[in-house]
Amino acid sequence: MADDDLLLDASDLADIFGVDDAKSGEDFARSIEDLFLSDEDESTGSLGAALAAHEAAVQAAPAAAPAPAPAEAEEEPEPAEPDRGGMTEEEWRNSPQYADFKKQVIARHLRKKAAEEAGRQAAELKARQEAAERESKARTEAEAKAKEDAERRKQELLEKYKAAKAATIAQRAQAMVQAQDNAEAADKSTEAEKAAKLKGYLADLKAKVATGGVPPMVLHAHTLAPQLSAAASGLSLDLANSKSLAAMFEETRNEMLKHVGDAIGKKPAQAMMKKTLAKVAKAHLDFYGRAAVDAKNELRIDGQLDEDKLARAIYGQPEDKRLSLTQKAFFELIEMRFIACELGLGQSTKDKIVTKTLHALEASFAKKSYPAALVKWYFDDVIPSTTMADSDG
Repeated sequence: MADDDLLLDASDLADIFGVDDAKSGEDFARSIEDLFLSDEDESTGSLGAALAAHEAAVQAAPAAAPAPAPAEAEEEPEPAEPDRGGMTEEEWRNSPQYADFKKQVIARHLRKKAAEEAGRQAAELKARQEAAERESKARTEAEAKAKEDAERRKQELLEKYKAAKAATIAQRAQAMVQAQDNAEAADKSTEAEKAAKLKGYLADLKAKVATGGVPPMVLHAHTLAPQLSAAASGLSLDLANSKSLAAMFEETRNEMLKHVGDAIGKKPAQAMMKKTLAKVAKAHLDFYGRAAVDAKNELRIDGQLDEDKLARAIYGQPEDKRLSLTQKAFFELIEMRFIACELGLGQSTKDKIVTKTLHALEASFAKKSYPAALVKWYFDDVIPSTTMADSDG
């Protein structure tokens, strides 16, 4: 404790010696003189040592955390003044009893001051701890709120991203659907235009025939399957060639359907393929009877043939007549379709369709590596060279 902390003011001395009024002024003055001006004796020397020890203890005390003062500590009672035993004031002041009494009073006062100081320090420490706790709590709450705000913003951004992505996907899907609808509408419009054009052409053709403007057109006799050419020499329709021939024949239908559809529309082209098959199949049921119908025993909408059944039908013919019978059945169906194109679309359109079909078949057959002898025979004997002539009637 510093020297200033040991100074006692008038109120402290009044507390120590219990001065209540002016009557004790003389005693009070003597007490002050005794306390500060008298020579130090053995007793006061002991008191100085006690004070020094107390000061050292107080200085060392802050090193350890002061214990909190009790909420309501009981005040230490004042030491009772011993009986003077008839001694005069001067004798009392010089007596050992008085010296002991002074030590008790001063020690009590110092203990009271130390307790007050410890209480003050404890209160300050408590206040600092509470402030630190409040600050820590506020910081924790602020961090939690910041984290919560960051998470909320993150969630908001995620929701916005999801919404934007969903909107983009919806827009793309809508665009795809719209494009498909537009394409289908365009196809329908094109098909309708081609169908209308074909109907108009056929109507004009019927009107001209009815008025005699166009003589009726019939097939020459040579449009029936011709005799086998030299390309058939040495060719055998074994099982492998039968399968290849069935595939070549069905590919011919596909190519012709494609080019006829380009000219008059898909549905009229399919109808032509189906009706021409129906007419020829009656004369060649051994070839087309099983291959031409579906599971419901009905002709397919586009005249398609089952390649496996057609190959078995080819191979099922008598070996000595297999080549000629197959040529006749295939030639007459292809010829019927060429004639239908010429009657319905005109010579020029029919020639374009046949040319495109044959060129496509040549490239495709070469790419698929069909037997060269079979391909040559197919183009020489199976693919007809159709001509139309005016009838005499």
